[in-house]
Amino acid sequence: RMLRSAQEWKQIQRVPRIRLLTGERVRDFVLSREKEKIYLAACPQPLHDIAVLMLETGLRIGEALHLEWADITLKPVNRARFGFLKVREGKSKNARRIIPLTDRASALLGGRNESATSLVVFANRDGKPYVGTSMNHLHRDVCAPKVKGKRCPIFPADFVLHSLRHTMLSRLGESGVDAFTIMRIAGHSSIVVSQRYIHPTPEAVERAFERLQLSAKVSVIRPKRQLPATVSATPARLASVSH
Repeated sequence: RMLRSAQEWKQIQRVPRIRLLTGERVRDFVLSREKEKIYLAACPQPLHDIAVLMLETGLRIGEALHLEWADITLKPVNRARFGFLKVREGKSKNARRIIPLTDRASALLGGRNESATSLVVFANRDGKPYVGTSMNHLHRDVCAPKVKGKRCPIFPADFVLHSLRHTMLSRLGESGVDAFTIMRIAGHSSIVVSQRYIHPTPEAVERAFERLQLSAKVSVIRPKRQLPATVSATPARLASVSH
């Protein structure tokens, strides 16, 4: 962010590309379905509902915390199959997007809406959005609860709140969703980021070649139909008839 500000202030010509050093760790923890049940069972509110929404929509933690009821449409409109939520702003212009709601997300939001007293979906006692650090503290207590003054890790240290978003996008990739669709759902600024969630299996590669081969068979050019011999008329034949 500092580098981009320096570029806007014309202190530097462009933002340099920063790479991780060899051996640096990248947090790519993915929560399994089994571990998800254990995690959610230990989550207090509102962390529980925030976590479920992130797992169902791939929202960033900041996007989830600043979500307002005006951004949510629970019932499908215009022949759509799902309701949706709208992200008004984010890290870039690509962050502004519309995300369909699964049945699980719709049920969660519908239940919270019945007792809502604030414009914000996840509001504190003052009716304002929760702070991200508060959710991080709750998440830490769930992953490594204190026992007799010492923390006892249940989940690995790589499991941070952002891992919930990473998990959802990884599940999309595993289900066969292409990188461009993931880019739109996630609000990524570059497809390079979205491509990390695509891991084609050998079976998926074979299916791709099956479709290629099928399309080749369908597009084979058939020979043109010849006119009947009685209809064709060559100059020599016409000359003989005239005589």
